Amino acid sequence: MMNILSFDASLEALESACKAQDFYYMYSDDHRVWSEGFDRDKRINAILEKLGHSREAIEIFNHYAPEEYQRPLESKYYL
Repeated sequence: MMNILSFDASLEALESACKAQDFYYMYSDDHRVWSEGFDRDKRINAILEKLGHSREAIEIFNHYAPEEYQRPLESKYYL
C-alpha cells in the first residue's frame, strides 16, 4: 500500500507504473495479482491527479492502456 503523501509524481513514474500495470488485474483469481494491480491502479490515478491530467500524462497512460481503458485527452471532469 502506498503512502499517498510521498510518492514520485513525475511523467517518468507514470510511464513506469503504466508499463508494469496489468490492466486486467480485476479478473485474476490470484489475490496477490489482484492486490498488486489494485495498488498500482491507485498509484497511476494519484500520479495523474498530481500531474493535473495533463495532455502529456494522458497520452502516456493511453499508450499503455488497452483501448477500453483509455481516457479522453480533454474532459470537463479533469480539474
